[in-house]
Amino acid sequence: MAEIPTIAEQTAPARPWWMYFLRNRAATAGMVFILVALLLALAGPTVYQRLLPADQQRSRDGIFQDYESINAEASPVHWLGADYLGRDTLTRLLVAVRVSLLVAFVVEAINIGLGGLLGLLAGYFGGWVDMLISRLADMLFAFPGLLLAILISAVFGSTARELYGGTGRLLLVAAALSLVSWPLMARLIRSETLALKSRDFMLASRSLGASDFQLIARHLLPNVAWIITVAATLDVASVIVNEATLSLLGLGIEEPGASLGLMIFRAAGKIERYPLQVFIPAVMITALVLAFSFVGDGLRDAFDPRSRQSG
Repeated sequence: MAEIPTIAEQTAPARPWWMYFLRNRAATAGMVFILVALLLALAGPTVYQRLLPADQQRSRDGIFQDYESINAEASPVHWLGADYLGRDTLTRLLVAVRVSLLVAFVVEAINIGLGGLLGLLAGYFGGWVDMLISRLADMLFAFPGLLLAILISAVFGSTARELYGGTGRLLLVAAALSLVSWPLMARLIRSETLALKSRDFMLASRSLGASDFQLIARHLLPNVAWIITVAATLDVASVIVNEATLSLLGLGIEEPGASLGLMIFRAAGKIERYPLQVFIPAVMITALVLAFSFVGDGLRDAFDPRSRQSG
């Protein structure tokens, strides 16, 4: 049940959004975890190798094969053990987190740029512009998003690998997930734009001679920025899961690259004998998804006063 604010709280000046965010312990913990995971993904492999004895340091890209340590358990040399090819599990886990976050951030950059722009244009101009963009979004909504991404990866995977080598599948996965993500962003922004464009401040600016570009850039965009931020943060969680699913099906990142889904895929057949090789990347996926979900919920509550009052 929502608490009734006191008189002091009602008359106090509005707090900045980040103060409301920091009051949400789950969101704060999620943000700390994401920052730590990002730092470890970027610098972790290098630091980890330097912590090992000089004669035991391994390749920093996680593809060095130590055949004497195949399926080894945790030890001072391999802190989380080694996989079926003797590759250090911790190093590959850090590289896999880097890949998952890279794909997620690239997808969301395209999602924000394409979905946000089309949503603004559809909501502001209406008419045939709105009809064209809405029908295009509806066509993509007609297909299950992950199924469409699987189809794209399966059909164009070989071509992407031939054209761009080892990074081809990475680019293809990002493109496929972007294609199925932007319609939802566009629909959210379109709905908010329709509500905003008839507000008094918009009508006043238009009467003063503001152009369409000025109205969109100076008034609409700042007012929908919080929706874009929240939606993108929440969508990162689904992108991470979808990327892992594609890799788990053998349609995502390929060897010798590392991905959380690929690590699970390669170890799934040995789960009874070496459960940690599946458990460790699965826990990391769960932790990343929960962290981004908590942050997204915290941002929504911080930006939207209605959400705070109903919480």
